[in-house]
Amino acid sequence: MLVTLAFLGAALAVGPEPAPPRHLIYLHGRIIQDQQSARPKHPAWGYYELEEILATFRKRGFTVTGEVRPKGATLDQSADRVAQEVRALRAAGVRLEEITIVGGSMGAAIAFRAAERLAEPGLRVAVLGACFSLTVEAIAKEYGRAPAGRFLSIRDTSDETSEPCPAWRDDPARYPSLRAREVVISTGQSHGFLYRPLPEWVEPLVEWARPR
Repeated sequence: MLVTLAFLGAALAVGPEPAPPRHLIYLHGRIIQDQQSARPKHPAWGYYELEEILATFRKRGFTVTGEVRPKGATLDQSADRVAQEVRALRAAGVRLEEITIVGGSMGAAIAFRAAERLAEPGLRVAVLGACFSLTVEAIAKEYGRAPAGRFLSIRDTSDETSEPCPAWRDDPARYPSLRAREVVISTGQSHGFLYRPLPEWVEPLVEWARPR
């Protein structure tokens, strides 16, 4: 009896197992790749705060990767690299629902292509500053199939690079492996809304990316 009570006491002292880490792969915009700087300045949109964005996600509990891509890397080369990173995480025992790809601007284009290569309906992919409906159609036309996954698309009404944009409607008959939610915000910062970790897009993204 004493041994049993001691065992139970030790188990209670240990408590529940911690939740597994949530992995987030962040893909930055073109200006960082072009200038090979983690804090480049756009003449109209200001500084792209890459380190601040990565730090924000780390503070919210994610294990984050977000390297500066080589200047000459193409969209397809970068998408292949992201797909390899996801496969490596899976091979290491990370569950698919614990992985989120986040791409802003050019990074969104890479995220779409990586999702096409991975063909995983359960993969979480968030895209910022892209017209979702038009991009899905373009990817399907270019590669012969649409990207697969659970997508979150966030765009800004003041962003002339993605507006106007036809609203997305899930079409299981046409895209059986793709489900998406669109969030439209209005910061007045044009495409620069994704240059900084604004709560308008960070909060819905973090909430959506949490495993249930």
